[in-house]
Amino acid sequence: MVDIKILKKELKKLTDKYPEKYYPISVFKELNFTRKHCKCGRYFWSKSKDLLCGECEGYQFIGNPVGKKMSFIQVWKEFSKVMQKLGYTPIARYPVVVKGREDIFFVHAAINNFQPQVVKGEVSPPANPLIQVQPCLRFNEISNIGITGRHNTVHMHMEQFTIQPKEKFDQAKYLKDIIIWLTKGVKLPLEEIKFHEDAWGGGGNLGVSIEYFVRGLELGNQVYMTYDVKEDGTYTELRNKVLDMGSGQDRVAWVTSGEPTIYEVDYPKVMDRLRKITGVKLTPLYKNFIKHASILNIDEAADIEKAWQKVAREMNTSAQKLKEEVQKIAALYSVADHSQCLLFALADGALPNKVGGGYNLRLVYRRAYDFIKQYEWDISIPEVCAWHAEELEPQYPELIKAIPNIGTILESEERKYESTLQRIKALVKSLKGKNEKLTNEKLLELYDSQGITPDLLVKEGLIKSIPSDFYIRVAKLHKEKKQKN
Repeated sequence: MVDIKILKKELKKLTDKYPEKYYPISVFKELNFTRKHCKCGRYFWSKSKDLLCGECEGYQFIGNPVGKKMSFIQVWKEFSKVMQKLGYTPIARYPVVVKGREDIFFVHAAINNFQPQVVKGEVSPPANPLIQVQPCLRFNEISNIGITGRHNTVHMHMEQFTIQPKEKFDQAKYLKDIIIWLTKGVKLPLEEIKFHEDAWGGGGNLGVSIEYFVRGLELGNQVYMTYDVKEDGTYTELRNKVLDMGSGQDRVAWVTSGEPTIYEVDYPKVMDRLRKITGVKLTPLYKNFIKHASILNIDEAADIEKAWQKVAREMNTSAQKLKEEVQKIAALYSVADHSQCLLFALADGALPNKVGGGYNLRLVYRRAYDFIKQYEWDISIPEVCAWHAEELEPQYPELIKAIPNIGTILESEERKYESTLQRIKALVKSLKGKNEKLTNEKLLELYDSQGITPDLLVKEGLIKSIPSDFYIRVAKLHKEKKQKN
């Protein structure tokens, strides 16, 4: 199967040499932006004298917000108002459960709604150009939740989309439209925005892209989709060109509020309720920690334990003390996040089970349930789902109607898990007697085949700690299984 990362690198080599051929750089020149080369090798455009790209400068907005402060819900309302004046038609979200595709179970990015038929020009989009805000589910970031302060399993993608014949495809206009949104809608000074030259690939397509950052946070990525990628890695030009801009709805709320984590703007009312029940607060140590937490992304850190030690040294504390305090707060964020993920998936017809996407739903349910038991919190996951539905009602009123059915499904899931735990205890006793070395691969096998979590093995003294990337590897395991089938 083709590695899209390799194709992106190959395309970037061309764009680095001939940017004017691929990007609407005339827009940047009109605005007196300058092309710069960051120490990381990335090319970007900005009006500031700073030589660091958006990713390398780190978070500069926490406690130091910029732009017009907006709540999560207000961001979509404002985006919709600005973009409608520019000629875009808002459409309703699609279900998060994907129909008619063999490669994915859930929508990972808003563009999935239009692949492959609309992108290939075989089917017309519901409006052209259009905007929407699409919930997207991603399980490959599960172990980062609460640790980095920015990762979720549920991503709310604000989409700017159009498909046009090549001669009518106007990159400059589409970029100017987003700049109008950023400067007039969000009230961001142009001096605060950095535009990265990049490439994007996914869902069988490839194209160059412009990422835009503010004070170290990526707000969105405007893709100019040009190519149809074949399984052998070759690609041909699409009949029409496609604009696919994805922006995190919560990213805008976060950078304009300066909150310590993204969860505080995603669902503030849910977090308030959870804190009242559990007594878990954002401690001074955690607030200081989150400024350093970007290097703890498990997907990117070469050695996650060394990364923890580095952060601890910078904070003048021990890695053990830091982990204990951070992981409890991260656990509460995970309960909130996982409950919202279950809300959307179950409302749209998915069910927790042993295969595919259902397996990942069972994974997030049981992970949240384990956290609740571990810390002895008086929390009901169905109730947290209902709180999310209430908070999201202005944007997604349909979720409220699904709550009774979701409660029934999750109550059944709890009974199944409690029954499984009784069987697991007997299996763990037999493992103690064998004195077998439990490698990471063995831990995956035990979880996948028997449902034995590493948390339980830690309690029983069979392993010292939970591998940091364990749940990410579990999620990837079942993604790979579907691809092989």
